Amino acid sequence: MGPPYHLIRLKIEHVGYETLRGHYPALFVSSCLDDGRAAKFFQHRWRDEQALLDRSRRAAEKGLERSVLEALRRYHLECDAPKESMAALEKLGRGAAAVVTGQQPSAGWGPLYNLYKALAAIKVAQAVDARGIPCVAVFWNHSDDVARNVSVAFPDRENQVREVPLPPGEPGVPLYETGAPEALRMFASVLVESLPRTEFAPALEDLVRSSHKGSVAEAFARVLFGSLGSQGLVVLEPRHLEGERASKFFSDHLADPDRLARAVEAGRRAVVAEAFEDHLGRDVGLDLFEIRGDRRARVERPGPVKGRLSAGVALRPILQDAVLPTCAYVGGPSEVGYQAELLPAYRAFGVEPPVVFPRITGTLLEPKVARLVEKAALTPRELFGDEHALAPHFRQQAEEDAPEKLEALALRMTEQVEELTRPLVGSPSIAKAKERTAGKVGEALAALAARVREELARQETTGRGQLAKLLAHLRPEGKLQERVFTPLYYAALFGPEFIPSLATHLDPFVPSHQLITIPP
Repeated sequence: MGPPYHLIRLKIEHVGYETLRGHYPALFVSSCLDDGRAAKFFQHRWRDEQALLDRSRRAAEKGLERSVLEALRRYHLECDAPKESMAALEKLGRGAAAVVTGQQPSAGWGPLYNLYKALAAIKVAQAVDARGIPCVAVFWNHSDDVARNVSVAFPDRENQVREVPLPPGEPGVPLYETGAPEALRMFASVLVESLPRTEFAPALEDLVRSSHKGSVAEAFARVLFGSLGSQGLVVLEPRHLEGERASKFFSDHLADPDRLARAVEAGRRAVVAEAFEDHLGRDVGLDLFEIRGDRRARVERPGPVKGRLSAGVALRPILQDAVLPTCAYVGGPSEVGYQAELLPAYRAFGVEPPVVFPRITGTLLEPKVARLVEKAALTPRELFGDEHALAPHFRQQAEEDAPEKLEALALRMTEQVEELTRPLVGSPSIAKAKERTAGKVGEALAALAARVREELARQETTGRGQLAKLLAHLRPEGKLQERVFTPLYYAALFGPEFIPSLATHLDPFVPSHQLITIPP
């Protein structure tokens, strides 16, 4: 799937987040809109360019520990990272800021939002770098996590969600250890056979089969490198952070074990007081795990540990920014919610928070779906209405009671003929002519009414089917498309140009949902 390729010219329309309040948490929408209610929970405004540049300079000066750099070099070589990723890593080692995003490892790319996160981090890093401050994009591949239902999904020919699951592994095993070779090979084989068979299938098959090896986490890293490595993406796992900074961070945390919980509770109360959602929950405790061998166990109280320490959902962002030269963090709805509640914790640990960017959000319209939208004359805003609001656009244009009105028209015409010919009531020839005419008109109108009734039924069925098809592609299983479908489905349809084209067209700096129409 590498170059040379011809970029696809995509049509991008913008849908205001005010329209999407039913699809995203209120705090995320408020943050995207940069309104005052959410802004108070972040040290830096994401739409303040000068704040981003100032934060980037400070991050670049911080640099990266040599032990972390060496671990990442080995990892990138093991995962066959392209030269652009290796160059970005060396740039980070020389002193560059990092725009960080991340996700738990996903088989087969996972949902589209993984791609949108990575693209946003790349575009923000490129924007900072273009302004004279060295900056690279880093994807935190959270391989310390555990998973049970790892799968990939996309629409099939019947417009149903097709799901290809990874054969289940042993519960409780971190994802950098999960994924037997045979299970990964089986998953790759089923996936490439299930995706649309197009002229691009051989190249896509090469990517899928070559990347799914080692473990679920390594497979995810290889997919990231194979798809976005040419954009200079660096990939990192938590086990690469071992060094003086991480060691000191954990030591300080265990020396004051209640500090995190107190600070998170203060942040949580502040967020809830503004009637926003609570994303972290009440009691985070130490929010630490110990990884020993191939098992992960929660650390309940301070004390000696024999394995490697791993941060939980609340502690991880602070650890990340204590160790890495982070200038900005790209997060989805949940991560932005976490960050809003963590501002007191950052201050308690003496770590400067990054600029928190909401990730790109988007909906893809492939050509057959775009034709449905055009035929129904739906505006971008209307696409995100509920099914009840969309249904009238797919109903027949004729009046539903047209057949009955046609049948009644025969009676009215007969009455009018009677009225017009009343002066000739005594003429036998006129009487016979009226009778023949009434019969013919009645038969013709009855036949027309039957044809109209049949057409209305056909259009009703067609309209329901078209609406179901639209919803299956835009909101599969009632969720936004970006949360369900894999980018590999669209790469299968549109080839190696698809992901680079998205990278060219999508803009992380616009405060709107992006509706992306792919041309035929």
